[in-house]
Amino acid sequence: MNQEREKKHLDRIVDQFSQQAIPFAEFGIHMDAIDLLKEMSGVNPKDSVLDVACGPGLVACEFAPHAGHVTGIDLTDAMIEQARKRQKELSLDNMEWMTGNAVPLPFEDDTFSLVITRYSFHHFLEPAKALEEMARVCAPGGRVLVADVCVAEEHSADYDRMEIMRDDSHVHALTERELIACSGVRG
Repeated sequence: MNQEREKKHLDRIVDQFSQQAIPFAEFGIHMDAIDLLKEMSGVNPKDSVLDVACGPGLVACEFAPHAGHVTGIDLTDAMIEQARKRQKELSLDNMEWMTGNAVPLPFEDDTFSLVITRYSFHHFLEPAKALEEMARVCAPGGRVLVADVCVAEEHSADYDRMEIMRDDSHVHALTERELIACSGVRG
């Protein structure tokens, strides 16, 4: 991939989400479906969890009371600041935060038993590489969970045009076929 294109895109993400950090953290709809994510993930006290592109820590902080340890990573310092604030407000002590990119993830292979991301894949230039990284840092027998918008093929181009007008760091909302191809699952 062109390094200049990637740098410009990452700069757009940081710019966009630095502006959105406080509203994103406070907008109640962003809490939708977290209980379903916890249930689907099977999170338990033995889990070491990584939340990729964690934003203001909404998901990570909801998982922390059910996990042994939770790490959140996000590209945007302003989002990590909001995540730390949320952690403190909730008096959670089994968490850590770091600013960093999803590709590559700055962790050793097989580090986490549960690797999750929510509302991030449509911002990745190469979602398959992000998923490969999530799988790489997930221990054998662990779980990788991706929750993101999935658009019908016939609406994909229109959806992307609309989202880019709202948020120029949006790349592409995967269709079901693209998501399956990205995962390497054979249907």
